[in-house]
Amino acid sequence: MSKAEIGKNAIVGSGCDIGLNAIVEDGAILGEHVRVGYGTVVLSGTRISDGVEVGPGTLLGRRPRAASSSTREVGPVGALVVGPNSVIGAHCIIYSGNEFGHDCYVGDQAWIRENCLFAAEVLIGQTVSVEADVRVGARARIMTGAYITCETSIEEDVFLGPKVITTNERYLNMQENPSFKGPIIRAGAAIGAGACLLSGITVGRGAVVGMGAVVLEDVPDSRIFVGVPARDAGEVRRV
Repeated sequence: MSKAEIGKNAIVGSGCDIGLNAIVEDGAILGEHVRVGYGTVVLSGTRISDGVEVGPGTLLGRRPRAASSSTREVGPVGALVVGPNSVIGAHCIIYSGNEFGHDCYVGDQAWIRENCLFAAEVLIGQTVSVEADVRVGARARIMTGAYITCETSIEEDVFLGPKVITTNERYLNMQENPSFKGPIIRAGAAIGAGACLLSGITVGRGAVVGMGAVVLEDVPDSRIFVGVPARDAGEVRRV
């Protein structure tokens, strides 16, 4: 069995546990008591804070590149920064230019593009996909299989159920009418499993969107929207 490969110019703090076949490139920085799983790759420039745990087979700090047919440009990005005591699951791909606060949790097989900001204690479930330039507030929870499109804003204490889909396309012909603005989801809102949120809409503070709803217009604060297309079904009752 092969040992871990650690670059001569990588910085590895005391008490780190780096698994077999893992690679830590030159220019990567690991704080103290970091655990890196078997076969994980930490690319140059990645900064991992104290007490972080990374599962096996994960790639940290991947450099972004656009496809030749892409309608969205990719520019220079900074380092990937993982905050203290965070957990990154197995077989994740996390691009450079992202920043995680302390005590974040990323589930297995999650995929996160560049230039995203995750505040403290954010939870990202298994197989979640997050596109570029997303902002997520403290304690927000994004559950299994959700898709978060680019330039989406998710404020603190938001709940997104499994398989929620956000879009940055108001019209299908993106070649003639490109639009890259995702939804805005205000603090404390809850989105039910399988709901779809159209580009550019705002879900208000404390609002609730029902399971499977298709939201085409703004949801006011503390209102419940359900159905296809989603319609106002009354006020959220606080217990």
